[in-house]
Amino acid sequence: MDAQLTSFVVVLAIVWFLVYWILGGVFFAVVALTRLGRLRKVRFSCLFSLLALALGAGTAYLGVRGSQEAVDDCLARAVTSAEKVTAVFGCGAASIFGVFLLGALVLTIGGFLIMAVSKSKSPPWIVLEPAEGTEESVQTDP
Repeated sequence: MDAQLTSFVVVLAIVWFLVYWILGGVFFAVVALTRLGRLRKVRFSCLFSLLALALGAGTAYLGVRGSQEAVDDCLARAVTSAEKVTAVFGCGAASIFGVFLLGALVLTIGGFLIMAVSKSKSPPWIVLEPAEGTEESVQTDP
Protein backbone atom coordinates (compact mmCIF):
# COMPACT_ATOMS: atom_id res chain seq x y z
CA MET A 1 0.00 0.00 0.00
CA ASP A 2 1.24 3.46 -0.78
CA ALA A 3 1.29 6.33 1.70
CA GLN A 4 -2.02 7.81 0.56
CA LEU A 5 -3.92 4.59 1.07
CA THR A 6 -2.17 3.93 4.38
CA SER A 7 -3.28 7.28 5.76
CA PHE A 8 -6.77 6.58 4.42
CA VAL A 9 -6.81 3.22 6.24
CA VAL A 10 -5.76 4.90 9.50
CA VAL A 11 -8.47 7.57 9.25
CA LEU A 12 -11.05 5.00 8.21
CA ALA A 13 -10.07 2.72 11.11
CA ILE A 14 -10.59 5.57 13.58
CA VAL A 15 -13.97 6.45 12.06
CA TRP A 16 -15.13 2.81 11.97
CA PHE A 17 -14.02 2.28 15.58
CA LEU A 18 -15.99 5.33 16.74
CA VAL A 19 -19.08 4.26 14.79
CA TYR A 20 -18.88 0.70 16.11
CA TRP A 21 -18.17 1.85 19.66
CA ILE A 22 -20.89 4.50 19.90
CA LEU A 23 -23.71 2.82 17.97
CA GLY A 24 -22.89 -0.63 19.30
CA GLY A 25 -22.60 0.73 22.82
CA VAL A 26 -26.02 2.35 22.60
CA PHE A 27 -27.51 -0.85 21.18
CA PHE A 28 -26.08 -3.03 23.95
CA ALA A 29 -27.03 -0.50 26.63
CA VAL A 30 -30.65 -0.84 25.52
CA VAL A 31 -30.31 -4.63 25.37
CA ALA A 32 -28.81 -4.70 28.88
CA LEU A 33 -31.65 -2.57 30.24
CA THR A 34 -34.40 -4.69 28.69
CA ARG A 35 -32.79 -8.02 29.48
CA LEU A 36 -33.33 -9.64 32.84
CA GLY A 37 -30.23 -10.49 34.80
CA ARG A 38 -27.21 -8.68 36.08
CA LEU A 39 -24.20 -7.68 34.02
CA ARG A 40 -20.64 -6.94 35.04
CA LYS A 41 -20.48 -3.58 33.35
CA VAL A 42 -16.72 -2.97 33.58
CA ARG A 43 -15.86 -6.36 32.11
CA PHE A 44 -18.39 -5.92 29.30
CA SER A 45 -17.25 -2.36 28.55
CA CYS A 46 -13.57 -3.27 28.35
CA LEU A 47 -14.10 -6.35 26.20
CA PHE A 48 -16.60 -4.56 23.95
CA SER A 49 -14.22 -1.60 23.47
CA LEU A 50 -11.38 -3.95 22.54
CA LEU A 51 -13.64 -5.80 20.10
CA ALA A 52 -14.79 -2.53 18.52
CA LEU A 53 -11.17 -1.36 18.21
CA ALA A 54 -10.05 -4.61 16.61
CA LEU A 55 -13.00 -4.66 14.22
CA GLY A 56 -12.54 -0.99 13.32
CA ALA A 57 -8.91 -1.53 12.35
CA GLY A 58 -9.57 -4.90 10.71
CA THR A 59 -12.52 -3.81 8.61
CA ALA A 60 -10.75 -0.67 7.45
CA TYR A 61 -7.71 -2.66 6.35
CA LEU A 62 -9.69 -5.49 4.74
CA GLY A 63 -12.09 -3.09 3.04
CA VAL A 64 -9.33 -1.03 1.46
CA ARG A 65 -7.33 -4.14 0.58
CA GLY A 66 -10.41 -5.74 -1.00
CA SER A 67 -11.06 -2.67 -3.09
CA GLN A 68 -7.38 -2.26 -4.03
CA GLU A 69 -7.78 -3.57 -7.57
CA ALA A 70 -10.73 -1.30 -8.38
CA VAL A 71 -9.04 1.70 -6.76
CA ASP A 72 -5.77 1.04 -8.63
CA ASP A 73 -7.67 0.87 -11.90
CA CYS A 74 -9.42 4.18 -11.17
CA LEU A 75 -6.20 5.84 -9.91
CA ALA A 76 -4.44 4.92 -13.15
CA ARG A 77 -7.03 6.94 -15.07
CA ALA A 78 -7.07 9.87 -12.60
CA VAL A 79 -5.07 12.98 -13.49
CA THR A 80 -5.77 15.62 -10.86
CA SER A 81 -5.79 15.23 -7.10
CA ALA A 82 -9.56 15.71 -7.00
CA GLU A 83 -9.97 12.79 -9.40
CA LYS A 84 -7.66 10.70 -7.20
CA VAL A 85 -9.78 11.39 -4.11
CA THR A 86 -12.91 10.57 -6.07
CA ALA A 87 -11.28 7.38 -7.36
CA VAL A 88 -10.48 6.18 -3.84
CA PHE A 89 -13.95 6.91 -2.47
CA GLY A 90 -16.04 6.09 -5.53
CA CYS A 91 -14.42 2.94 -6.85
CA GLY A 92 -13.80 1.30 -3.49
CA ALA A 93 -17.04 2.25 -1.74
CA ALA A 94 -18.87 -1.05 -2.29
CA SER A 95 -16.08 -3.16 -0.87
CA ILE A 96 -15.34 -0.80 2.00
CA PHE A 97 -18.98 -0.52 3.12
CA GLY A 98 -19.61 -4.22 2.55
CA VAL A 99 -16.77 -5.13 4.91
CA PHE A 100 -18.06 -2.49 7.35
CA LEU A 101 -21.48 -4.18 7.44
CA LEU A 102 -19.83 -7.56 7.91
CA GLY A 103 -17.89 -6.08 10.83
CA ALA A 104 -21.14 -4.74 12.32
CA LEU A 105 -22.58 -8.25 12.17
CA VAL A 106 -19.49 -9.68 13.87
CA LEU A 107 -19.68 -6.91 16.50
CA THR A 108 -23.32 -7.77 17.24
CA ILE A 109 -22.63 -11.49 17.60
CA GLY A 110 -19.46 -10.82 19.59
CA GLY A 111 -21.31 -8.34 21.82
CA PHE A 112 -23.92 -10.95 22.72
CA LEU A 113 -21.15 -13.47 23.46
CA ILE A 114 -19.35 -10.91 25.65
CA MET A 115 -22.65 -10.17 27.37
CA ALA A 116 -23.09 -13.88 28.10
CA VAL A 117 -19.57 -14.06 29.53
CA SER A 118 -20.12 -10.91 31.61
CA LYS A 119 -23.27 -12.09 33.39
CA SER A 120 -23.12 -11.84 37.16
CA LYS A 121 -24.67 -14.50 39.33
CA SER A 122 -24.32 -12.59 42.60
CA PRO A 123 -27.41 -10.97 44.10
CA PRO A 124 -27.77 -7.19 43.84
CA TRP A 125 -26.55 -5.02 46.71
CA ILE A 126 -29.60 -2.79 46.72
CA VAL A 127 -33.15 -4.09 46.45
CA LEU A 128 -35.65 -1.37 45.61
CA GLU A 129 -38.79 -3.39 46.35
CA PRO A 130 -39.06 -5.38 49.60
CA ALA A 131 -39.71 -9.09 49.33
CA GLU A 132 -43.22 -10.29 50.11
CA GLY A 133 -42.27 -12.39 53.13
CA THR A 134 -40.49 -9.63 55.10
CA GLU A 135 -41.79 -7.69 58.09
CA GLU A 136 -42.32 -4.52 56.11
CA SER A 137 -44.82 -6.14 53.77
CA VAL A 138 -46.85 -7.90 56.49
CA GLN A 139 -49.89 -5.90 57.62
CA THR A 140 -51.42 -6.44 61.04
CA ASP A 141 -54.92 -5.60 62.19
CA PRO A 142 -55.22 -3.71 65.52
